[in-house]
Amino acid sequence: MKLSISLKSTLYLVLSFAGTALLGGLILALPWFHHGKLSLVDALFTSTSAVCVTGLTVVNTATKFTLAGKLVILTLIQLGGLGIMTFYALLFILLGRRLPLEERLSLKETFFHRKGIRITPLLFTILAYTFLVELGGSLVLFFLFLLHYPPLEALFHALFHAVSAFCNAGFSDLPQGLLPYAHSYALPLVIIVLILAGNTGFPIVFEVWHRLRERNFRWSLHLKLTLSVHLGLVLLGTLVLLAFEWQGAFRGLSVGERLLNAAFLSVSSRTAGFNLLPLTDLGEVSLYFLLTLMFVGACPGSTGGGVKTTTFGVLLATVLSRLRGYTRTSILGRTIPERIVSKSLTLISLYAFTVFLAQFLLIYLLPSRPFSAASSTFFARLFEVLSALGTVGLSTGITPGFSVAEKLVLVFTMLVGRVGVLSLAVLLTGLSASPKPFYYAEEEVLLG
Repeated sequence: MKLSISLKSTLYLVLSFAGTALLGGLILALPWFHHGKLSLVDALFTSTSAVCVTGLTVVNTATKFTLAGKLVILTLIQLGGLGIMTFYALLFILLGRRLPLEERLSLKETFFHRKGIRITPLLFTILAYTFLVELGGSLVLFFLFLLHYPPLEALFHALFHAVSAFCNAGFSDLPQGLLPYAHSYALPLVIIVLILAGNTGFPIVFEVWHRLRERNFRWSLHLKLTLSVHLGLVLLGTLVLLAFEWQGAFRGLSVGERLLNAAFLSVSSRTAGFNLLPLTDLGEVSLYFLLTLMFVGACPGSTGGGVKTTTFGVLLATVLSRLRGYTRTSILGRTIPERIVSKSLTLISLYAFTVFLAQFLLIYLLPSRPFSAASSTFFARLFEVLSALGTVGLSTGITPGFSVAEKLVLVFTMLVGRVGVLSLAVLLTGLSASPKPFYYAEEEVLLG
């Protein structure tokens, strides 16, 4: 059967991530890239987590992998953060060849929402922005790490964390991660800036750059909706975590450190996965709230995962519009097309179903026992599932103890989260997302 262009581009997207994760796993499993023993499953898990910019780990990155292994992980993070197809397209351009139509459509769908945008300047803007931010972050982090490490070691730590933070990967090559910096100000602030620079989305950066160049300040609805939800969630998360943990996990910190730690966790939990305090120190209410932030995730066209801020914004606008009596979804003086509303509802439904399925499989793989003996495990596994699907990387610490089958469930979940549940559903069903030129007769059903 001949595949449509949309199915071809989706297939290339899925195969690019899956193939790179498998290749990375095979490389990391070689003896030159790790210390001691490393199973093929653990190597595959690490590779998948890196290329899907998740950050979940089953071994300690700092102590388990050699310098060569860490460089492989860093390369996978960079490839996964920008997307394998981005580098594939760049190679075509540098070789002077015309990019196939399906790849061009896939890149435009991923990185920009408006027509009339040429691929070549878009790609070079993305790459220039990425490497300038990562270079700037590396320089600042180098001087901060230089206070505690020799120059070459400080330089590698700086580069590793700058790329990991910008790509929202959450990997750290320090034995304790960023936990020793809970009482610091400079380094967490730099990491926050790098995370936001990566998960705000390339479409926003591209639009701001061109609007400023053209001195045209009529911002698109996409930009206004994205930033409203994005910054609103950062503020809400900070306030909620301060309220719940002021006398809890933040008790031993000064007022300034409490504010910074709350803001850091609010930003990081949206898909970055870094933490300054052990998550097990947080109350269950705070962890439950983090599930919501992980579910929403980053902005579209960014290095982060989740259902995305605009999807959440459209859903919220739809609910408010219906409650106010509008028959169409309205927000900020504009009406959202019905196909966008439908796509948002479909995406959130598929995302929720994927969470349920992955959680079900993890529970199914547990030895049979009464619920009274497994209540804490249920929540911890749900947290790991949402962290994997949202490509977040925050963990309650139970992942290293998972069986081979459980780790493979999370490997698949991370891949689904990176390529997108909607893309994977279209690929698996073979259905086209294009509108049908007909509809059936209407008939009402009862709701509520």
